[in-house]
Amino acid sequence: MSVHYDQVVASYHRCRESAGFFDTFYDLLLGKSAEIAGMFVNTDFKRQKLMLRESLIEVLNLYCGVESVREEILALGRRHVELKVRPAHFELWLDALCEAIERHDPEYEPGLKPAWRAALRPAIDLMLSVR
Repeated sequence: MSVHYDQVVASYHRCRESAGFFDTFYDLLLGKSAEIAGMFVNTDFKRQKLMLRESLIEVLNLYCGVESVREEILALGRRHVELKVRPAHFELWLDALCEAIERHDPEYEPGLKPAWRAALRPAIDLMLSVR
């Protein structure tokens, strides 16, 4: 397990407790690309935010070596293929998430950004592997 895991998990919990974290994330994400915004036109955002909340836990579990979430991450990757999510969209997603974290983690410091990126990369790479 990475030395950054505890920092990232603590940051996630602080963000999750911050009012508007998931709203900020989706506002940032949708603002990054008209193509991405179009994918969310008929989205139930209450449900979507709950799914993101849960999937981030799975992503962090994969990062710390919990292999039991591997199949769930692969299924998430297959779902994103069905939704026509392109590899470039994942990078915009990651950028939006890091920006939201910076805004909502009251203990944010610059070292958290590379730690978060390192924590999310294994799951992104696994999702992209199903293409």
